[in-house]
Amino acid sequence: MTNFKIPFFGLNRQYASIRDEIMMASDDVYKSGRVLDGDYTSLFELLMAKRCGREYAISVNSGTQALVFAFLAHDNGWYQQHASNKKVLIPALSYVATLNAVIHAGFEPVFCDVDQRTGLIDLNTIDVPFQELAGMVYVNLFGNVANYSEIEGYKELFGVGTDFFIVEDAAQSFGSSWKDRPSGKLGDVSCLSFDPTKNLNNYGSGGMLLTDNYDLFGYFKDMRDNGKTHDHTSPGTNSKMSESDCAQMLVKLRHFADWQKRRQEIAEYYTEQLQDHVTVPEHLPEVTHSWSKYVIHHDDRSIIQTGLNQAGVETKIHYAKPLHLESVAWINQIMTKYHILQGAENFCKTCLSLPIYPELTDSEVETVVDLIKQYT
Repeated sequence: MTNFKIPFFGLNRQYASIRDEIMMASDDVYKSGRVLDGDYTSLFELLMAKRCGREYAISVNSGTQALVFAFLAHDNGWYQQHASNKKVLIPALSYVATLNAVIHAGFEPVFCDVDQRTGLIDLNTIDVPFQELAGMVYVNLFGNVANYSEIEGYKELFGVGTDFFIVEDAAQSFGSSWKDRPSGKLGDVSCLSFDPTKNLNNYGSGGMLLTDNYDLFGYFKDMRDNGKTHDHTSPGTNSKMSESDCAQMLVKLRHFADWQKRRQEIAEYYTEQLQDHVTVPEHLPEVTHSWSKYVIHHDDRSIIQTGLNQAGVETKIHYAKPLHLESVAWINQIMTKYHILQGAENFCKTCLSLPIYPELTDSEVETVVDLIKQYT
């Protein structure tokens, strides 16, 4: 394993800065003897719902599981009008978990292209009749937020009199907003991830569903606890965050605003310094970006990445392939029915993610910038 001077992720640095608080929170849980379904879980869910402007928040064991539950809710009849439809619109650019969730819930993904600069869903490329769709999932990629006015308009124009549902994949966008509406509020159901790579991260896994629908809230609680809430009338599973997880997340939630401020500072510096050398990220003026990733584009990406790597700066490619070009056989079988999605493919050919986390020092950020200028 290469020991980078400037690693792409800084989870160990984050831990060093809050170690005493994390140890104290964990110790409180273990001393109590209650390690599941306790006060820390309830408080974490309450605060997350409030922060996202939602009525209900349900913690689960991963962002992927949250997405699966969101689609299973439709398949089990919470949305009635499209119960016979088995197609879900999905952007061609995302982490494969978005696709996995659609398939695990029994739906057929219908891929939609993305803007090749932002990677966000492009609703103008939909080539399937709306009436064939049960719903859609859109992805707030890298902390940017899709044009939610367009998404709402699409539903209002084509979904009148139906229960067409919208799932917000907010795995990368906690802390973002659209016209002051927080990510986590921008869909019938919103799904969060607390994977260690996220802005608000757990030291293991974790995820959350957010909704304003009481029936869905009950269904999701059933699903995460083997149907226990309603006397096992639903075939659920075991999908929980532990009390220690939630206690630690409460610690991190207290620091989140400061961490986001630092991410914003780094992003602004990158943009100011690099805009004449590479294609820098862009977002609509209505969007507050959370900068889960800072993704640049350049036709000679490999030269930049190799140069930074040799200088001890770790970078990543998110994503090397769009979903419809993954080599897994069942994905290719699905994609034989659809056209090539050029925006997503173009994005993947030129994208490069730079380190961006609160614990980066000013000198480290300057080093990244200086190296990119050297190789462009």
